[in-house]
Amino acid sequence: MNSTSERSKFNVTVAASWLLLVVLVTLILQSLSFLFIPLCFAILACYALGIPLDFLKRFRLPGFVRIILVVGLVLLFIYMLGKLVVLNVADFQAQLPAYETKFWEYADIILSRFDISRVQANEAMDAFLSKIKQSGFSFPRLVQNLSGSFFSFLGNVLWVVLFMAFILAERESFTKRLVNQLGRENAEPILKSLQQINNSVQQYLGLKTLISFLTGALVTIVLTIAGVDFALLWGVLTFILNFIPTIGSIVATLPPIAITLFQSASISKTLVIAILLLCIQFLVGNVLEPKLMGRGLNLSPLVVLFSLIFWGWLWGIPGMLLSIPLTAAIRIAMEQIEATKTVAVLISSK
Repeated sequence: MNSTSERSKFNVTVAASWLLLVVLVTLILQSLSFLFIPLCFAILACYALGIPLDFLKRFRLPGFVRIILVVGLVLLFIYMLGKLVVLNVADFQAQLPAYETKFWEYADIILSRFDISRVQANEAMDAFLSKIKQSGFSFPRLVQNLSGSFFSFLGNVLWVVLFMAFILAERESFTKRLVNQLGRENAEPILKSLQQINNSVQQYLGLKTLISFLTGALVTIVLTIAGVDFALLWGVLTFILNFIPTIGSIVATLPPIAITLFQSASISKTLVIAILLLCIQFLVGNVLEPKLMGRGLNLSPLVVLFSLIFWGWLWGIPGMLLSIPLTAAIRIAMEQIEATKTVAVLISSK
C-alpha cells in the first residue's frame, strides 16, 4: 500500500516537473523570440541548402567558396522577391483610383437596398474615423510603426543570413568534434537523432517547396490567362502561404478573388476564378501532396492543428511557418528519451 502511494506521488512529481519545464521553455522562447525566430529559419535554410552544398562538393570547391556561392544565391533570391513586391505595390498604387471607383459602384448597389445614400455612408465613415483618432490613432504613428516593422524585418533577414553562414561553416566539422569529445559509443545516439531530424526535415522541405512551387505556378498561369492584375504576385504569395498548414492555402485565394471582382466587375468571372483556385488548392493539397509526402513527418492531423495554433500564438506568422518542422524535430528528439517515448508515440501518425 505504501509502495503504491509512493509511486503515485512520484508520478505526480514527475508530471509536475515536466509541466514546469514546458512552461519555463515556453516563456524563454517567447521572451527571446527576436533571437530564436531567425535562428530557426536559419537552421531550416541550412537543411534546404544542404543539397546544393553537397552537390558543389563534387567539384572539389573549398568549403568557404561553396558557402559564399549558396548564401549569395539566397541573397539574390531575397532581393528579386523584394523587387517584385515593390514593383507590384507601385502598380497597385497607380490603379488604386480605379479600384476605388469600382468599390463605390458595388457599395452604391448594396447601400441602395438599405435606402442609404453615399453621403450618409461617408458621414458614418467620418464619424468612425474620428472615434479612431480620439482613441489615440494617428497616420504618422501608423507610418512609424510600419517603418519599424519593415526595419525589424530587414534586421531579422540579416540575423538569418548571419546564423546561416556560421551554421554552414560548422556543418562538416560538428560531427567530428562531437565524436572526439564524447567518443563514438556515447555520440552515436545523438548522431542518430540528428540524422533522423535531418532526413525528415530535409525531405519535408524539399517536397513541400516543390508542391508549393507547383501550386504557385498553376495559380499564376490561371490568373495570367484570365487577365487578372498582379498574377505573378499572387502566385508568389500562394507559394509562401502554402507553407502554413491548413489556413495558408485558404488565405492565399482571397486577394486574387477580390482583385478579379474589382477589376472585371463580373460576378460570373469571379466565381469561375474562385472555383479554379479552390480546385488547384484542393487537388494539390489533398490529392497530390499526400501521395508525395506519404506519412511525411509522422505527425497526427490533430497535432498538426494544435502545433499551428501554439507556434502561431507564440511567434505569430513566423511561428506558423515553422510549426511543422519544429514539432517534428521535437517528436524525434522525444523518441530518444525513455521518459517521453510514450508522448512521442501519441503525437505520431502511426
